[in-house]
Amino acid sequence: MKRLAEIFALCLAFSAAAHALEVTGTVPVEVKGAAKADFAFSELTVNGVSYEKAAVVMPVTESKGKTFSDVKLLSKKLYLKIEACFKNGCVKPAKAPAAPKVKVGAFHPLKSKTRVANADISFDGDLLVVAGVMVSSKEPGAFWVAFPDEVAFSNPAFKSAVESAVIAAWTKKSK
Repeated sequence: MKRLAEIFALCLAFSAAAHALEVTGTVPVEVKGAAKADFAFSELTVNGVSYEKAAVVMPVTESKGKTFSDVKLLSKKLYLKIEACFKNGCVKPAKAPAAPKVKVGAFHPLKSKTRVANADISFDGDLLVVAGVMVSSKEPGAFWVAFPDEVAFSNPAFKSAVESAVIAAWTKKSK
């Protein structure tokens, strides 16, 4: 039984390593030496990533005099990949990576009638995006998800799946 548990743990370790965000493209295409670039990761793109004072700086959202970090790096591995792109240029993956694994984390309730909560969404455990859970003004009792302007999705079906996961988790939590 102990041996079976060890094999299972090893399989989990390999599967976790297999699901890591890969840089699939940048704008500008040649990012080596650039101060700022947009990074594509399979199904989503983060706009406005910069390299300042030998450090990767993720974009922030400014609203009403406040600054919000809506896009965060969760792993050193992804940080080093982005940094390598700025220093040496990006190496595209040999094959197109699979869609990232999405995990809806914590919700942070807000005191707003429109934006009722912020949701932490993790992509492959490497990138965290904070999105807003919004009350629909068109359909009573319905919700929609507001992503930061710095995050774009290249695949509408993937975006819809992420939105559905957030809304399902929020409605389950709020019951």
